[in-house]
Amino acid sequence: MANHAGVGIGTVSRAINGSAGISAKTKRKIFESIEQLGYSPNQIARSMRSNKYKSIGFFVDISNVAFALIAKGIQSELDNSSYTLSLCDIGTSDVAGKITSFLESRKFDGIILSTPTENDDDLQKLFSKLNVPIVTLDRDVPGLVAGVVTDYFSSVKKATEYLLTLGHRGIALVGGTGKIRPTKVSIEAYKEAFREQGLAFDEGLILEGQFTNESGKMLMLNLLPKIKSGKVSAILSLNNQMFHGILESIRENQLEYPRDISIITVEDNELTKLLSPAITVIRRPLVTIGQSISRILIKYMEEPELYGKMPSAVVPTEFIVRDSCSLCK
Repeated sequence: MANHAGVGIGTVSRAINGSAGISAKTKRKIFESIEQLGYSPNQIARSMRSNKYKSIGFFVDISNVAFALIAKGIQSELDNSSYTLSLCDIGTSDVAGKITSFLESRKFDGIILSTPTENDDDLQKLFSKLNVPIVTLDRDVPGLVAGVVTDYFSSVKKATEYLLTLGHRGIALVGGTGKIRPTKVSIEAYKEAFREQGLAFDEGLILEGQFTNESGKMLMLNLLPKIKSGKVSAILSLNNQMFHGILESIRENQLEYPRDISIITVEDNELTKLLSPAITVIRRPLVTIGQSISRILIKYMEEPELYGKMPSAVVPTEFIVRDSCSLCK
């Protein structure tokens, strides 16, 4: 808050406490910053006295709606400890710059992080300078502690095995960059399912894109010739945003599932349940994920000597069979 107002912490303290020796202009700047940042003077005073802000930063790309439910789980746990949650949108580009901006205007006791990539030199330099516990969500970021990892492996393997038992061999695995943990783990599970049944997989059907509707749509369009020729008979989507684009492309090209293509996706929501036929999914317990990572971060904040010494919380997934897949013709 002091940085936001362009003054020192001592000046902020004197302004809040009504001390003399501060110009009306400076005092006005300070209280304007307080109002813009949503703080109360009492909260700031307490923070400066205790060096605790009772605030957690959750740095994610909020275009992924799954993070809303994860944030709900985080906040439900924080409520028990009187912490508040700030949801900070870092998007997919200039992540270090966006996080720097947030840190200039707000102070956090701890940070939960899920970045679009795992190896970002600018981010690593930035976080090496911070003196607060940082835990990652489904990311293996060098130098940072993994708070929660989701067991994608088990369910992606089950989903692939399920499609193989239906006779599918041309199974397209559609996901984001292979440089983050969820995609890397899912690719290995997909390959292992083929290997265990003595079957060869086509590396050309492991497709990487962006976590967007448009990217899913484009990848689906690229698959259309193989779908129409019968070389691809099933799609396993690793991202709900990309899946929306896949569904759009199916509709726009007068295809039907599961008649023309069998489909499975990650995340379960009203859309996957209410579509007809209902979609076979890999379900993540999103609220539970939020609660788990929140508990770990609180532990590290309250007992900093434990930082990095606790095991990551491994959250299970569930493979739910519905009606979006059929026997391969």
